Amino acid sequence: MSARLCYLLKKFPRTSETFILNEILAQEALGREIHIISRREPDDEPRHPQLAELQAVVENLPNKRELDPWDILFLGPDPDDVFARVGGVVREGREWGHPRFPSLLTEALWLWHRTRELGIEHVHTHFATDSAVVALLLKLLGGPTYSMTMHAKDIYRSTVNREMFDRLCEQAKFAITVCDANVEYVTEHVGEAARSRLRRLYNGIDLANFQFHTGERDAAHILSVGRLVEKKGFDVLVDAVAILKREDSPLTCDLNVTFVGEGDRRDDIEKQIQSLGLQDTITLTGPQDSDAVRAHMECATVMCAPCLIGEDGNRDALPTVLLEALARGLPCISTPVTGIPEILDHGRAGIIVPERDAQATADALRELLADSERREEIARVGRLRAEKLFDRRETSGILDAWFNEVVTGKGSSCASPA
Repeated sequence: MSARLCYLLKKFPRTSETFILNEILAQEALGREIHIISRREPDDEPRHPQLAELQAVVENLPNKRELDPWDILFLGPDPDDVFARVGGVVREGREWGHPRFPSLLTEALWLWHRTRELGIEHVHTHFATDSAVVALLLKLLGGPTYSMTMHAKDIYRSTVNREMFDRLCEQAKFAITVCDANVEYVTEHVGEAARSRLRRLYNGIDLANFQFHTGERDAAHILSVGRLVEKKGFDVLVDAVAILKREDSPLTCDLNVTFVGEGDRRDDIEKQIQSLGLQDTITLTGPQDSDAVRAHMECATVMCAPCLIGEDGNRDALPTVLLEALARGLPCISTPVTGIPEILDHGRAGIIVPERDAQATADALRELLADSERREEIARVGRLRAEKLFDRRETSGILDAWFNEVVTGKGSSCASPA
């Protein structure tokens, strides 16, 4: 059977984008046949064990040096079909002012032929960036329809082209975003037609893989997981740990802190750790797969994600690691950035502190490390929150209904959840 749904992604797989892998696996579990096209070769980094469960074929787009638009136009099947549209697409695309328009159009031309060969009827992308632009061009060339999921950097960064963003939403069959905070922001920044495409769907996680842990935990072990980039706020956490260590109390003398992840701020964070004399307290593990992260969550006392809004507006929308920590019964401390209050139930399923506030972060860490009963209560409420909102069996069923609505042309009774 030919695949009728294609995921068009910049790079697949990516260690930091577990939410995409989770989504595809959940769709396959519902019986959907999927073909994945990665526009670039994936990075050399740890691979999640769940990749072994993937049934979809993963195909890399040919290298851009190997893509000749003239060969595609003249040597491909049925050139008249695409010739009839390409002139209009070029005229429209030139008005967008997109700096990579020629190369993206070349990709779209290649995909026009490839999706016809595969019998693809609909394309789904993640992030309203170049992959979504390629999907839009593919549609304008007479190819399949598309939908997209918007996250954070593609919504909030100061470099976002608002006219292009509006066009991507308007032309999509539906435009998902992952939290109510995003919905509110996008609604204020797009036109009426684009707003009509907007739907909210939380990312889901496999609760069976992140079972509630009731066993013993370390006495004073702080865990933080994420890319070592500005918006994750690791520098704030380093300063908070320094505050705790200066107190020299029995609670913090054996403090153990683990940072899991890699990124362009690693050198700066390492220098900060050294300058504060915390090299024996904070360990940087580098990137690790999901099994290793689950193991860290089993022994840690507290998860701390001091997310913040970057200088360019970039931020987290719905950090997957917080969803996983809730499910695992690991109490969380984070900030009121974007969708995080929705994860932590506005402070009932975790502690929320102001962003960029090392003292408030240290105070919250001290409080949780010292109060086992409070940790147990937060863990219990957090697990219930994960089961209610972030069970991928539920979220995948909603997305499946939306895909069916597009592919079959029948209306869906599944509206965006409140």
